[in-house]
Amino acid sequence: MIAFLDDAYGTRLRLSRSAAPRPGQPALVHTRVDAGGFVIDEVAMCGEVTVSPDPLNKVMALWPSNGRVEGKCDGIGAGARAGEVAMMAQPDLPYDAHAEDLVVTTVLLDPALVATVAGGNPAVPVRFSSFEPVDAAAGRHWRETVSFIKDSVLAEGAPATPLVVGQASRLLAAVTLATFPNDLAEKEPAAERTDAQPAVLRRAIQFIESHADSDIALADIAEAVHISPRAVQYMFRRHLGTTPLQYLRRLRLRAAHHELIEADRSHDTVSQIAAKWGFAHTGRFAVLYRETYGRSPHTTLRN
Repeated sequence: MIAFLDDAYGTRLRLSRSAAPRPGQPALVHTRVDAGGFVIDEVAMCGEVTVSPDPLNKVMALWPSNGRVEGKCDGIGAGARAGEVAMMAQPDLPYDAHAEDLVVTTVLLDPALVATVAGGNPAVPVRFSSFEPVDAAAGRHWRETVSFIKDSVLAEGAPATPLVVGQASRLLAAVTLATFPNDLAEKEPAAERTDAQPAVLRRAIQFIESHADSDIALADIAEAVHISPRAVQYMFRRHLGTTPLQYLRRLRLRAAHHELIEADRSHDTVSQIAAKWGFAHTGRFAVLYRETYGRSPHTTLRN
């Protein structure tokens, strides 16, 4: 079991048991969905388990559905029981944890992705000032987001296109940053808030329009026009009253609209077209489509 977990997490876990599982219960149940930028694990460990791993080099948050877990890293302690969420460690530091009869959903995120979503330097690891949510509502929103991604976006048979998975990765990173206090969220972007020349905005728009069918993020747009992600955000808000990713979503919605008009309803479906353009949840796509075009996407496809 220990060798399996060391291999799964890519580091030495130093796991030991202080109480054995009850007779007839498995020592470990582990399932994983690896989406590239993030991993969602479902783990069940019976009895009492202590773990003191080397750094995971991941942003890790967890949500027990049974039992409890508590831990400490870099002087910060946290714990969670069924229905609560918590973190256990800074991404690049070791930690100590103790669990009892734990059944838990664990989310592991690439630290560079998390930093990029926050507009920070992907080479500098994010630092969390607390391993507990900022409030109960934030914890609930994190759980709901993880459930949506796990049960809908990554469900068996769901159209998990690269665009959909990329957006899910950034959504998880953004929600994790909003849930747990951290230095990236707390930094003031005042130094970045310099006005941008319209020519830079035009180049940003051209890049977005030519890559609307690709899995691009804010950092890609910023790199293309040679300014910081925060400056890109400010530029779009100042000149267009929107964000670059909202602008991108509108472009993709328009592309999906035109494709629905041209589609062959004998073999094309709304779900397929929505997923192709990065809309994982067909119901939410339908709401957004109706708000924009005044009719349902199914009506457009039928007609």
